[in-house]
Amino acid sequence: MKKIHIVLLLLVIGGIVGMSFFIKDLTTQETFSTASQKKDFVVVKVQLDKNTPIEYDGLKNPNLTVFYATDQQGKRSKVVYKNAKPTDIEKSDGIDLNGYMRDGYFECTKLQMKCPSKYKDDMKVAQKSLPTSDSASTNKY
Repeated sequence: MKKIHIVLLLLVIGGIVGMSFFIKDLTTQETFSTASQKKDFVVVKVQLDKNTPIEYDGLKNPNLTVFYATDQQGKRSKVVYKNAKPTDIEKSDGIDLNGYMRDGYFECTKLQMKCPSKYKDDMKVAQKSLPTSDSASTNKY
């Protein structure tokens, strides 16, 4: 074999080994129903159920947060997050839960909150920021 063939073969093997480290991160979006059928690590896109209070007691157990969430199909499930309560979780537009479905609840190992948009269409605010025709004609440079 030529040296170039050996180098290319080693690069291909290195690429395959390198990609195998990241295969766990290549998950698909699931729902609570499909996650309960799988034993693997999954990502579930949910909305926080704001009708049920978040259970967190920083004095008793600062590494336990329990809340309820609703997935994209409308199924509600208990979520157990073994970490401190995230700041402003109540204000989030959506949450991506990473973890495993257990017996009747979702065990979350990592979560990512989606921030509410500060660019929502608010006509009153938009009209206040626009110059009126009167003020545009009086402002001469």
